[in-house]
This record gives sequence, C-alpha cells and structure tokens, in this order.
Amino acid sequence: MKKLLYVVPFLLIGGYFLLKPSKPFVSKLNQARLMLSELRGGDFTHAGDKEAVDMVITKIKQEFPEILKGNCLDVGCGFGGTADYFVKNGFKHVWAIDIDPAVINYAKSKYKQVQFSSVDAASVSLKFDRDFFSFIYLFNVLYAIEDKVTVLRQLARVSKPGTILMIFDYSVEETTEPLLDLAGKPMCPIQTKKIKQQLYESGWEVLEVRDLSETFVVWYEQLLQKLENKKKEITGHFLEKDIAKFSATYIHILHQLHNKTLGGVLIYAKRI
Repeated sequence: MKKLLYVVPFLLIGGYFLLKPSKPFVSKLNQARLMLSELRGGDFTHAGDKEAVDMVITKIKQEFPEILKGNCLDVGCGFGGTADYFVKNGFKHVWAIDIDPAVINYAKSKYKQVQFSSVDAASVSLKFDRDFFSFIYLFNVLYAIEDKVTVLRQLARVSKPGTILMIFDYSVEETTEPLLDLAGKPMCPIQTKKIKQQLYESGWEVLEVRDLSETFVVWYEQLLQKLENKKKEITGHFLEKDIAKFSATYIHILHQLHNKTLGGVLIYAKRI
C-alpha cells in the first residue's frame, strides 16, 4: 500500500502531460512556397513543373547520355521534388543544395535517394571537391541572386571540364521596374545581353540559348487558373493574407510576361 501511495503522484504528473493539449505545430516553411507546391501537385516551385523538367531530361538523354551515370547537382532545390524526379528518370547520383535549412529538412525527410545539404551557392566549392560534378542545373534560382558571376564561378570550380550547366529562369533584355518574389525579395532576372559574357568570365561556354517567354505565359496562366479552381481547398489550408499575396505576385509576373518586359529563358553551357 505504501508503494502504491508513493507511485500515484508520479502517475498523476505523467497523466497531466499526456492529457495536456499540445501547442499547434508552426511550420518554418514559407507558406507561399507551400501553396505553390500544392497547386503544382508535387514539390515543384519553379515554372512549368514536370513539363519543364521533362524538357531538360529529354535533351540530356538524347545529347549527353553519359551524364546519367555521373554526379549531378541541383542548385536551389527547394522542397526536393525536382531532384527526386531526376532520380526517378535514371540519374544515378544526385546532390541537392538550398540556402534554406527548413526546406532541406523537409526534403531529407521525404526523398531518401537524394543527398541534400543546406549550402549557399556562393560558397559551394567549400562543400564539394573540384571536378566533382558532370551536370549542374538551376530551375528559377539565378533570378534571386544579384551577383551571378560569383555563383557561376563557384559552380565551375566543382565541375569537370566538359560539365553541362543548365539554367532555366526569368529573363529581361533591359533593366525594368522592380519585381518581388514570393518571399518579398527583389527579383534579378537574367539579362540576356549580358549572360553570355557572364558565363564566359565564369568558365563556361554557351551552347544554346532558348527563349521560353511564350511558354512562361502559358504556364503562369495555367497556374493562376489552378488557384481559382482550388480556391476553396486552398482557403482551408492557408491564411487569406498568404493567398492574396500569392495571387498578387503571380498576376503581376504574368502582366510583365504579357507586356514582354519579363521573359523566360533556357540556357545550356559547357565547362571550359
């Protein structure tokens, strides 16, 4: 009986903590990017979703099939859906980096066949050895980086001679009015009149520059239509202010695409 009396207080304390309501989990992930991922039907946060990735994969398999066996780097990987899609399409060794530790933790928990790291692209050579990669790709990443030459040089340092670099991004011919991304940060689209020289200065030879501006228009019209079609479902998952910010951001981007003050570009380059 004495033993029972001794144990009861501890049982009561344990029961209190078991029954006590826990605080709701607050995600550190950017809510607008989560919304974008949900609308795209997967962990993609770049224009074109799987269609854009398929465009790249098809070219690589046709023209550079040896790349599938080498080391590949996804720069600015976000939630990891794109890197995982490359693995599922035959790329054997995929590394992926992003500056945001929260998205890397998310990606690590979900996609086990990809090597994820929280790394700033401007210091990527501190993470990887020289001549390590044979293919590097960036989907809607460079627009968020003002000093593009520094990043491109860093990527060249960890690339073998002949490594293929793929850049898929927003583009402008001239400097235009400021645009903000989903995080509220200024966008710095690729300047088509400067990018070839920037790549050359960084150790890359341009192989192809393809204008995707009209395709970007279609993709963003489709994205905004998805938002409209899933408005009720989205409203149940996200705050009204986040939905409004999301909508305003992409309506503005689409407006610039229609006005041809903003475009889209796909670039392939080779490590010199």
